[in-house]
Amino acid sequence: MKSIMAALVGAAIVAFAATSDSQGKRNPALDKLAVDFQAAFNARDAAKIASMYTSDAVLMPPNRPMVKGRADIEAYYRAGFTGDFSDVKILPFESIASGNLAFEAGASTIVLPGPDGRPRTPVEKYVIVYKRAGRDWKIAYDIFNDDAPEPQPEK
Repeated sequence: MKSIMAALVGAAIVAFAATSDSQGKRNPALDKLAVDFQAAFNARDAAKIASMYTSDAVLMPPNRPMVKGRADIEAYYRAGFTGDFSDVKILPFESIASGNLAFEAGASTIVLPGPDGRPRTPVEKYVIVYKRAGRDWKIAYDIFNDDAPEPQPEK
């Protein structure tokens, strides 16, 4: 049932975006959520980030199983915050709200230590599906991946 709902949400968003003249536009309320998410991430506040998700949200990180539910999403971020990173930037480039659903697509950067000890700044892409929760928007689905090249087999 959940996979059917996810497919329907995805299809609705694609259909809405395809028929909309607003491609490239951004919703100010969703932009504020991106700013709040960035601040919580840079503060390493896993509880604050988890509060931005619905209770049954699904986080889809790259090369890992899906993380389901607010408590497990908080644990995911808490574990990730033990790593060495700084200066996360969330850069939405489009967001649309319609009824009780909304989406945001964008990119993000993070400063990480490179293998040679020098900082590196990988770029990630993301799509978020929001659902209305009362007067607030909450993240229902969150997927992201990076632009790193595929590992090449050794010759």
